[in-house]
Order: sequence, then structure tokens, then C-alpha cells
Amino acid sequence: MAEPRSRPSFARRLAAARPREKRYSVWDDTISGLGVYVYPNGTRTFCLRRVLPNGRVRSATLGSANAMSLPEARNEARRVLASLLDTPETVSGPRYPGHPMAAFAEEFLERHARHWKPSTLASNRRFIRDVLLPAFRHMTVDAIAVEHVQDWFASMAHRPGTANRTMPVLSVMMRMAELWGYRVHNTNPCKGTRRYRMAPKERYLTPEELARLNAVLTRDEFWCPHIVAVIRLLLLTGCRVGEIVSLEWDWIKGKRILLPDSKSGPRTVWLSSAARTVIDAIPRYGEDCPYLFPGRPPTRPIRNIDVQWGRIRREAGLFDVRLHDCRHSWASVAAMNGVDMVTIAKLLGHALVETTERYAHLSEQSVAEAADRVSGRIQAALAGSGREREGGAGHADG
Repeated sequence: MAEPRSRPSFARRLAAARPREKRYSVWDDTISGLGVYVYPNGTRTFCLRRVLPNGRVRSATLGSANAMSLPEARNEARRVLASLLDTPETVSGPRYPGHPMAAFAEEFLERHARHWKPSTLASNRRFIRDVLLPAFRHMTVDAIAVEHVQDWFASMAHRPGTANRTMPVLSVMMRMAELWGYRVHNTNPCKGTRRYRMAPKERYLTPEELARLNAVLTRDEFWCPHIVAVIRLLLLTGCRVGEIVSLEWDWIKGKRILLPDSKSGPRTVWLSSAARTVIDAIPRYGEDCPYLFPGRPPTRPIRNIDVQWGRIRREAGLFDVRLHDCRHSWASVAAMNGVDMVTIAKLLGHALVETTERYAHLSEQSVAEAADRVSGRIQAALAGSGREREGGAGHADG
């Protein structure tokens, strides 16, 4: 009689996990409650769920399964579990009261950095240094209350975008402060604070504006070919600026770009013939330089092209157009040419189709225009005009 096959290890099951239509979980056999959420877009995140002695269910996100190894995730899970079980809900205060906010900010950035991509870490570090610490540096972590957060948020009314991006950072800091014993559990002062309502910035280039921009780019191809190539690729692929300026030659496979990482994780960018032609015309700096657009020194890619873009858009008369609007323009053209929202979301690398819904009205506009054209033809036929042009007489006579 054949022996029953043993269950594959957690590491093997995790390595074999593939995206499905809906999110699902793979659970560890070593630490109860440790698992990985596998999302439809391929993102994988370590998570922890535990039922406490009082019957409450606690959950925590530990970090990206791409950035964190399994031993690291298990160590982090043990630490979080210890903080949950060692700090009963009945205590009247934190285990480490009076911890200065400035010192906590440094500890938070050091311990939480691996959960973020380098670009996210850099921006969050700026938010903490330039926005949060000036407001809360003089306070201790456990002394920050709801009214303090609301007063700070109200003082940021002149910078609503910065306030909206900084609030989640502060919320994560307060949640970690609870787990690490600097605050009492369930006292996050950021809960309930509503973000500022922001009008979406939707700027699309018209065909006439694209022609003006192309005239300037064509003129500048000799003087700054790399800058021109970046802008053309932004227009022809719908990629984010950071995805284009950091391109490496090894990522280009035929008519595809295989991005190992993006805002929504690894993704494939499909290249049109026009985009592939732009790439083929880019001279390679050297065999030991992996970047399409090397910086100075060429050991890293160019960081940004804001100065050059400012000059180009002024000379093209596009004073209010941002580089990111090249991405919006690509999506708008796709929507107005009948491409469905799911396909546009996949091509743009949106994790959620809801993010792409801002272009739905453009798709509806193109459908409405098509309906007008068809109805116009029928109305003309009913009125007896244009019969010879449309072939109506011959068709009517059978």
C-alpha cells in the first residue's frame, strides 16, 4: 500500500502560488496565523491573524513577500505576537510611556523601511521630516490625541495634497506605536479624520497640441536625444515617468518591456511599432551600462527631466501640461477608441479597475459620437439625401 504523500512545505507552496481571479491566502505550518495574501495582480503580502485570549481577532500586514524573506517574516510575526500577547487590553497605559516623537520617528523609519519601495521610503521620509516632526516633535508618542491630529490637519488646508498623503504615514506610525508598546491599543488618533476633497487633475493633449509638441521634439532630437526619447516613450506607452527613466536594456524583450517592479508590482508593458522604433534608435552608452537613459555618472539612470520638460512645454505653448499628463493622454485616446476599461487598466498597470474609471466618460463620449454618426446616416437615408453616395437607391431596388 502506497504511503500518503506529505504536504508540501510552506516555502514550496508559497513559491508555487500563482495569481487567481480573487485574492486568496497561503498559510504557514510553523507559526499559526502567519500567511501570505496573493492578489490578482501578482502582489504577495505577508500577513498575520491571531485570536487573542479575550476572543478578539487581530490582524497585521508584515510586508511585501517580494522584499521580505520567509525567516524575516517569521521573526517579525513572533515579535508582533509577543507585543499583542504581552500587552493586555486592561492596562491603563502604554508599556513605555513618555517616548519622544522625534526618537520614535527615527526608530519607525529604521524598522519599517523594508515595507516600502525605495521611492516610497524617500517620499515618506520627507513627509515625516518636513511635515510631521515640525508639528509633533515637542510631544511624546502617547500624548498625541485626536484633537492634536485634527488641529494639525486643519492647519494644512493650504496644502491639501500634502496633507492627504501625509495622514496615512502618521496613521501607520501610530499603529506601530501601539504594537511596539508606546501607546495603548486601539487609540490611533488618526481614525475618523476625513481627507480633503481634491478635484482630479485630468489634462489630455488634443491632436493639435500633440502636433505642436512633436514639432518641438523633432527640432530638439539632435541637441537632447535622450530627453526627446523619454517624452516620446511616455506618449507611446502610457508608462509612468519613473518607469521610463529607469529602463534597463535587459528588461526589453522584443515588443515587451518586463518591468521587475512598478507602483503595482511587476508588470508587462506592450510596445507598439512606433515605441519599438524609438527604443531601437537610442544609442547604447556602453556594454557595462545597463540603462537606456544613463545619468551622471552612468552608474545610475537619470533622475528627472523636469527642467528640460519645462522648456519644451513652454516652447510648444503647453504651459499647464505635466509629464504625467502624457499618461492621461494615452489613456484618453484608448478610451475614445473603444478600448474597454479592464484592458486599459491592464495596459496602464493599475492594480484596480476603479482607478481607470476616470476615463469612462471618454469611452461613453466616443460611443455617443458613433451613435450620432449612425443615426445621421439613417436620417439622411430616410430624408432621401445622399442615396447615390451611400448606395441607397440600388439597395432599395433590391
